[in-house]
Amino acid sequence: MKAQDLITLARQEMSEIGVESIRDSGILPERGAKFFPVIGYPPLTMFSDMDQQPVFENFNQRPPKPLIGYAHIPFCPSRCTYCHWITKTKSKSEEVDVYLDYLEREMILYKQNLGMDAIPVQSVLVGGGTPTYPSARQMERFMKMYTTHYDLSNCSQFSVEAEPGTLLGKEGFERLRIMEDYGVDRISLGVQSFDDNILRYMGRVHTHEDTLTSIKQMRKAGIRNIFIDMIYGYPNQTLEMWVEHMMETVTLDIEGFQLYRLRIKQHGDRQGNIIVQASKHPERFPDTGTVLLMKYLGILIAERNGYHEYQTRVFARKADDISHYLRDWAADLADVAGVGVSAWSTLRGVFAINVGDADLQNYYSLIDQGKVAINRGKLRTEDDEIRRSFILPLKNMAVNKQQFTERTGKTINDYFADEISWLKQLNLLEEDEQTVWLTKLGRFFADEVATQFYNPDYMPFDDVLRAPRKTASC
Repeated sequence: MKAQDLITLARQEMSEIGVESIRDSGILPERGAKFFPVIGYPPLTMFSDMDQQPVFENFNQRPPKPLIGYAHIPFCPSRCTYCHWITKTKSKSEEVDVYLDYLEREMILYKQNLGMDAIPVQSVLVGGGTPTYPSARQMERFMKMYTTHYDLSNCSQFSVEAEPGTLLGKEGFERLRIMEDYGVDRISLGVQSFDDNILRYMGRVHTHEDTLTSIKQMRKAGIRNIFIDMIYGYPNQTLEMWVEHMMETVTLDIEGFQLYRLRIKQHGDRQGNIIVQASKHPERFPDTGTVLLMKYLGILIAERNGYHEYQTRVFARKADDISHYLRDWAADLADVAGVGVSAWSTLRGVFAINVGDADLQNYYSLIDQGKVAINRGKLRTEDDEIRRSFILPLKNMAVNKQQFTERTGKTINDYFADEISWLKQLNLLEEDEQTVWLTKLGRFFADEVATQFYNPDYMPFDDVLRAPRKTASC
């Protein structure tokens, strides 16, 4: 099917499921012009100053949960305009070595505070930054120390984020070989676009040809599970360009892909430079209707080519190939043991984030004091736990009512009867005796539906209509 035919079909299907009615409903900030991703709950912006004590105090007396692992590598070849996280660009090898020194020291402190010889995890994600920025020698050092201090014997998936240019040539292949040797079985490749001009505008240093070559390198090294990330709604991006890129995506030798709407509002440790572009050159950004059409086209092309949305915005041919870390965190509410600058953890009812600024000396200083590098956090309240137990499974997959009650001691109707009733009327939710889930229309607006269940104090935007209140929350 030609690009224009797909665009016409997408417009028709969006009209049939009622996208425009939701834009007019009041639940979207500025009719969908503004956007805030629901990644965790409570949002990171709600955390206040905190050290490591509440995280580890009485750890063994608190109810246990499954545990997953995260490690953060902050180094990058360049600073992307859309990035909302702390990165260090063009760092020398010596800087990376020093960071790895401290990262291992933090791993040791972390497991000592937990009273463990090694931290048992059922899935792992290494993120950044660019985890594949370190040299092959440094990659082997990281893999060795991570698999020493974390117990991966029952780990179902070891996933690493990567940048195409770092996987090229002899050095890139050696990085891949080392990762595969240590059990890495999934790589999430930060592709973002297939257009070299857009990539330069994003601040990326790889090219489309680099992407294709890196995928071949991964296969040659034995990486079984390859995903790529793609961004829509970017400046100078057209509908036709997006269709062309999506059509190429579904023909690549990959297991799946993740689609991201461009995020302008800060949701990490640092405001992305994209806000400057939005302020100076708003005319370069696709309008809201076009952005939503791009989103629907991504879904439409995926489904027509054998990719299923097993988790919101995550498409794969097989369910088991999606990120187990994201699935375990968002759907099963597993705890996270995270190390590295800007890394975050959640341990038995306590959220924590490591120091996250561009000066790594602040991260190093806490470790020199014999502390895990935590400087912010939140002791989750009963309300936090109840809302989190509903919001994250709903946004990503579905809510199992029995599991919700087991986790919270409440029934869903105890807390969310009004919201569920109203959102069902808007054709955004459905339920039966066992489950609450997003409709096709609801999944299209998954983040916006999820925020309907936020505590009012946590709402990211002020101009959003909330469900009419008929009953009081417990």
